[in-house]
This record gives sequence, C-alpha cells and structure tokens, in this order.
Amino acid sequence: MWPMFFAGALVLDEHGSYWIVDSDLPGSSLTRSLDYAAIPPLSGWLQSIFLFVFGKSEFAFRLPSAVCHLAAVVVIYKIGTDVYDRTLGGLAALVLAWHPEALDEVRIARCYGLVLLMSSLVLWATCHWIKFPRSPAWSLLWALSAAGLLWTHYTSALLVMISGTWIGVASLLSRNVGRNVLWWLVNMIGLAVLCLPLIAPVLRLREWGPFLNYMSGDQSIWKFIGPVWWLGIPVGWLVCLVCRSAGLTAREWPPSFWRSASLLMACSLLPMLILAALASGDMSSLANPRYRVAYVPAGACLLALIMRFRSQWAVAAAGTVAALVVAWTMSPAAPWQLARLGSATDAEWREVGLHLAEHSKPGEAIFVQSGLVESSLVSSYAGDSMFMEYVACRVSRFYLETPHPRLGLPFLWDDRSGVREFFRNVLLKMNDPGPADGAAASFWIASATDTDLNRNSLAGMQQLALTTGYALTEYRSWANVRLERYAMRNDQ
Repeated sequence: MWPMFFAGALVLDEHGSYWIVDSDLPGSSLTRSLDYAAIPPLSGWLQSIFLFVFGKSEFAFRLPSAVCHLAAVVVIYKIGTDVYDRTLGGLAALVLAWHPEALDEVRIARCYGLVLLMSSLVLWATCHWIKFPRSPAWSLLWALSAAGLLWTHYTSALLVMISGTWIGVASLLSRNVGRNVLWWLVNMIGLAVLCLPLIAPVLRLREWGPFLNYMSGDQSIWKFIGPVWWLGIPVGWLVCLVCRSAGLTAREWPPSFWRSASLLMACSLLPMLILAALASGDMSSLANPRYRVAYVPAGACLLALIMRFRSQWAVAAAGTVAALVVAWTMSPAAPWQLARLGSATDAEWREVGLHLAEHSKPGEAIFVQSGLVESSLVSSYAGDSMFMEYVACRVSRFYLETPHPRLGLPFLWDDRSGVREFFRNVLLKMNDPGPADGAAASFWIASATDTDLNRNSLAGMQQLALTTGYALTEYRSWANVRLERYAMRNDQ
C-alpha cells in the first residue's frame, strides 16, 4: 500500500466515487448511487466515515479500500488454515496480498477493496456452512456478507449465485435434508429481500449498456482469464514437481482436498468463464479486469491449494512465489508502481479545480467534458440536473467547494436529439433578464483534449457560446485539459 501515500490527485473514477458521497448535493447518496452511478452505495458510505474521522484528503479517501484489502488478507488466511493448515493459509494470504489483478485496484478510492473483503467473507461462510449446516451463525454470516457484496458491486452477483447454489446442493445431500434445505431457503429469501432495491439500478445499467461500452469484447480467453491462471499456476506447479522429485514430499491429502478444490474452482474460474462468454456486444465492458476482483480470493486459495498439494511448506512457498513472479512479468507495471494513479492528466484536473476555486464567482456555471463514458447519454438526459452533475463530476467539490451549477457536455452534438438547442437555451437564460448586479453573465468550460471525442465536444460548446453572444475572456491550457471563461459581450 505504500505507493498510495504519494499517489497525488484524484483520478476520474475517484471523482465519481466522491460525487456519490458529497453531502452538498441534493438528494441522498443512496439516490445518487442507485439512480445514476454504476456501483451501489456501501463502499461510499464507508468512505464517508473515513472522511468524517480523518478529514478530507486524497489519502483519507483512499484509505478504506486499502484497509478492507488488508482485512481480506486476514480472512483468506483463516480460510486456508481451516481448509488444511496454517501454511496453506499463509500462502493464500500471500497470493491475495500480491495478486496482479487486484493490487492496483484496491489502492484507489473505489469499491474494490471492500469487494475483496466481502467476497472473502462469502467464501469463508460458504466453507463453514457446508461443514456445519445447522449453524445459524455461519448461515447468517453468509447472508449478510452476500448482501454486503451485492451492495458493493453488481458484477459480484455470480459469486453469490454460485456459492448459494453450492450450499443448496450440499443441503440436499446432507443427512437432515428437510431442516437444512428449509434453513437454506430462509436465508435465500432474506438475501433476496435485502437486495430488492438493487433490481431497478441493474435494469437501468442494462438499458444504458449500449452507451457505456468502452472496451472490445473480442479478446482471447487467455487474456480474459489472466496470466495468474495460464502462466503462474503452471510454472509454480512445475517448480513444486521438480522439488518433490528430489524427495521433498509431504503426507497424503485427505479426501476433503477434492471437495475444497471443487468449491474454489467453482467460485473462481467458473465465474470468469461466464463473464468471458457474456463480454460481447452491449456488454463488452465486462472484459475489464476490475470486474473479476470478486473472484480473486477463491482463486488465491485455489492457487495455494495446488502448490500445497503433497508438498512440504518450503516447496509450496517456492511454487507460490514463482507463480506470482511470472504473473507479474506479464503486467504493465511492477507491484510497487502505480498504474491507475499519479498521472499528469489527473494533476492537471486538480489544477483546474484549484484555479476555479480562486478565480471563479459563486454561481457561475461550469460546463465539463472529462471523458466520462456517460457523456454519450447527455443527449437523452440533458434535462436531468442530477445526471448532468454526475457527468461533470471531475470538477468536483473535492477541490472546488464553492457552489456552481455543473453540467456535463455531450460527446456528439447531434441536432436531431435536441441537445444543441438545450445548451443554447441554457446559455441564453443565464443572461435573461440579466444579472442583478449589472455585471455581464459568465460561465466556464473545462474540457479534456486528449481524444477526438473530447475535442469535438469542446468545439461544439465553443461555437454555441460565440453564436449566443458570449466572448472568450480568459483561458488556461495544459497538455490534456483546457479551461476557458466566457462572458456576455457588451454590445448584446
């Protein structure tokens, strides 16, 4: 977690997280999350607590995700210890702590640290509920952690469905079938009731799906699964085989090994294969590795289990370290380097916010094009002020606390959608009947300039400003961002 201490300005996704918890906005964080954002509110509520306790800073905002990640490492240690021994628990914890697909995701102020913790708890409760089907404590822990996981990220639902089905089958095969199945049904119904409010946002995201895709679903299965599986595990297993051929072999494993391995494979590899099958067409964005974070804990346990099988602790440790090292060689950044934080563009957007805080007047409108994928929906939801604030969230109140109307700009100025006329009316109304103090009406445009879509969006707004009687009065340019201020011309 050490690089997170010096990670600098918030990235675009973190501004989206702050928009959910920002108490100065109308409505509640629950409404903003379920009706507009792409994630449920549980991680946002946790971030709010940390900001309240430690004050507003980038580090305090990112801290809860890191804390949850470290707590997940402890839970995974307990799972591995319960499955076989403390060596297995330690190796599973090592894999989770250094997993290439999870480490950088938990160092930003998003939900993925909490996803790791909740999915680890679901896995832990699943193992114990199967072992002790009459225990109310473990079944309650499973239901609550499953609900917490679903209230943290929607794509984690596969883990809940697979583990819940596994428990149901185990209940059918148990001795006291009637009682165990009834208790399973009670918990499933309780989970369904807790998650009823999530149905509407899932349907909304399904409707928005064609407009939110930003990745190609045409990827090989090997790239989708990740190098931990197709490279790390084979290399680690080979290391273990070589060491065992030298006589370093542990005692035989009990039959429970195969049951544990089957459960871990069902909770790790199976959901990734399902996501790979779904990641096409309108759902191609599911190919993003962050959506597989929920299945990392089970995969970490499975990797450790494979290395520990019939191996002494030193052999298993050598295989596990070898698997991690070769998997990291396929990663674009080393584990001690930040991949998603610390970019120059994010620092530029922070300077935009600080410049506006110093030079803007309260109440001046700010039109924002930050490259957020939801900008493609502006033409359909331009009349929804809350949605427009969401698209403009990169100029957030984290750096700019004074009150300003914030409006997101569309990627495309399609005349047939009426979006151009909407923004024209907004500009005209800002000067009608005129400011009370007699000063000219004014507004700001903050736009990313790193893609054709962003530059097209900026050009469309500039043209509207000039044709409605405004003139450019000042501007600042960075490598990837441009900030402009417009005021109504005196001859209007």
